[in-house]
Amino acid sequence: MSPTIIIIVAVLFIGSFIYMRYMMNKQKQAAQKYSGDDALNKTPEMQQELIPKYFSSLEKQMQGAPIDAFTECAHITTVGNKVASAAATAAKTVAWAAVGVKAKYQEADHASYLVLSGDELHYLFFEEGAPKEHLIFDQTRLLNARVGTITNAEKVTRMSAIAQQKPNKLSIDIDGKPVDILYYNEVRRMPETTLAFEKNGMDTQAKFGLLGRYFKKKFFEKYPHLSN
Repeated sequence: MSPTIIIIVAVLFIGSFIYMRYMMNKQKQAAQKYSGDDALNKTPEMQQELIPKYFSSLEKQMQGAPIDAFTECAHITTVGNKVASAAATAAKTVAWAAVGVKAKYQEADHASYLVLSGDELHYLFFEEGAPKEHLIFDQTRLLNARVGTITNAEKVTRMSAIAQQKPNKLSIDIDGKPVDILYYNEVRRMPETTLAFEKNGMDTQAKFGLLGRYFKKKFFEKYPHLSN
């Protein structure tokens, strides 16, 4: 290998390392900016700013119902027949599942969210940008819900949903069978827009993280028995 090629490779390697450290520092600074209670108290205003721009599909699925707080969660893997059974006993458990199915949205593929709306908890699942599941758990079900424990089996079978995220587990009883929901302390799922290349991309991503903290705050205030 010629000395020129070696120099070019070395320069590229050093440049990549410097850029990576620079981006990591920017990300850390943005996270610190929104880490305190002052930022948490301003989340409602930030949420109103972020929803129309990045999470408009949530608004469309909520059909005018208020979005008090929301966070990202893992796709529910225990729905199946339990949802059909719940629909027979609680009219509001499954709603609007077919609304806008053919519409195109801005969210990334396979994104799931929990939305707190009044006393109800909505679960929204988007597959390839289209809404596939919309479940509504009412106050009665939430008052009877419990904090779940992530099992060793789940750590293996749901590794992609658990790795590096330390999720919370919510177990809701539907006709004697638990529906388990893993939800996160932050919103990580990126919309189609690449925030890293936006002017304030790191700042926006830090605000996304704040949304999860605010969800837990509001959710636990309403249902303290579900706090960790």
